[in-house]
Amino acid sequence: MTAKLLQRIVLSAGVACLSALNLAFAQPAAEEPPPSSRPARPIILPMTPGAELNRQPAPAEPAKPSKPRIISVPGAGQSPTASGRAPQPERPVKNATTDYWFCNRTSYAVDLAVGIRNGGLFASRGWWTIPAGDCKQVIKGPLTQPAYYTFARSSYAHTGSIRTWGGTHTLCTGKTGFQASSDGSDQCGPGLEPQGFAKVDTAGRTAWTTTLSESPDYRSLDAARIAGLQRLLIDLGRFDGPIDGAAGPKFNEALAQARSSLGILANDLPTLYGKLLAESVKAQATAGLTFCNRTQDIVWSALAMDIQGKKQSQGWWRLQPGQCAKVIKDRLADVGLYAFATLDQNEGSAPQIWGGAHNFCTRGPSFEIEEATECEGRGFKTTGFMQIDTQSRGGITFEFTPRRADMQ
Repeated sequence: MTAKLLQRIVLSAGVACLSALNLAFAQPAAEEPPPSSRPARPIILPMTPGAELNRQPAPAEPAKPSKPRIISVPGAGQSPTASGRAPQPERPVKNATTDYWFCNRTSYAVDLAVGIRNGGLFASRGWWTIPAGDCKQVIKGPLTQPAYYTFARSSYAHTGSIRTWGGTHTLCTGKTGFQASSDGSDQCGPGLEPQGFAKVDTAGRTAWTTTLSESPDYRSLDAARIAGLQRLLIDLGRFDGPIDGAAGPKFNEALAQARSSLGILANDLPTLYGKLLAESVKAQATAGLTFCNRTQDIVWSALAMDIQGKKQSQGWWRLQPGQCAKVIKDRLADVGLYAFATLDQNEGSAPQIWGGAHNFCTRGPSFEIEEATECEGRGFKTTGFMQIDTQSRGGITFEFTPRRADMQ
C-alpha cells in the first residue's frame, strides 16, 4: 500500500459546475453518530454500501424549461433534532409538474445525498435527514437533468447495522454536511469517501418522486411513521414488540409513556418522533469504538475481533490527520478487540506501524475476513495486531499517536 496507489485526488472543478448551474443545495447538519443496546456481538460499520432503491415517478406534464434549484429546508445549518421539534409531514403534490421529492417509506430515519453530472464531472451534496414516513422536497422547479444520482443510509441514531440505498455509480460523500465533486472514480478529496449512488433516469419528466422502502414493505407512509416510532422506542429500550407499522395496544402503551415522560401533547407524533430521535443520537454518541488519527500523516487502520475463539478482521479505514471514524457502533460487547495501523508512506521507506503480537489476516485492498487464521495459505498476510483495553465500557476512542505503539 503506497501513497502512489492510495493518494486521493482533490477535484475542485465540480464546485464551479454547481455555481454555473445555480444550484443552492440545502445543508442540514448530519447527526452525531450512534444508539444504545447490548447486542450479542459488535456491529461493524460496512466498508461498502449495498444497493436497494425503489422509485416512484410522479406523473408530469411538459413545462417550460428553467434551471431547477436545490431548496433550503427548515432547520438547514443545524441538526434537525436539535430543538426536539419536527415539522409536520410533507407530501408531494398529486399530478405535480415540477420538483423532485424523496419519500421515506421505511422504519429508519435516513440521511440522503444527491448528485448531478455536468460534462465529465459529478457534483454531490448532503445530508438531508428524512424521518420515517415523511417526504422532503429537495429540488424545486422543473427538472432539466436527464438523470440524477442518489444515495441514502439509515441514521447512526439507530442500533444495529447501517442500511444503505444506492447503486453502482461512484460519487464522493462526507461524514457530515458536505459538497463534493469527482470524476466518477473512487478518488475523493480529504475528508471525503466514495459511495455507490443509484442513477435515477427521469425520462425527460419535469417532476419526480423517489421512494425509499425496505423489505417487508410498509404499504403507506403513515404505516412507515408508526414503524419508525416502534424502531426508535426499541432503540431506547422503551418497547419490546415487533416493528410492523401497526399501532397495537402494547405499542400504544409504550408511546403514551414516552409522550408523558417527554412532555409531548397527545397526537403530536412529529414532535414526539423528533424527541425520540434526538435521544437516540445522544445514546449512540457514547457507544461503540472510534479510531482517531493523532499524527500529522494519513493512517490506514484495521480492526480485528476474537469472538469465542473465532477470529475476524476488517480494513482499511483511511484517516486524515486529526480525523476520527467510528468502526463499531452500539455498545461494546464482551469480545476481544484488536487494532493495527500503518502510516501512508512513500515507496521504499521504512514501515511505521501500530501493531502487536496477536496475529490476524490482512491484505492490501479493502477486506473483511470471517476466518482470519492460516493466512498465508489462503492468499492473505499474517499481521500482528495490538489488543484494545475497553475497560468494560460501552464506548471508547482508540487513538493512533505519533509515537510508535509498544508491542503487546
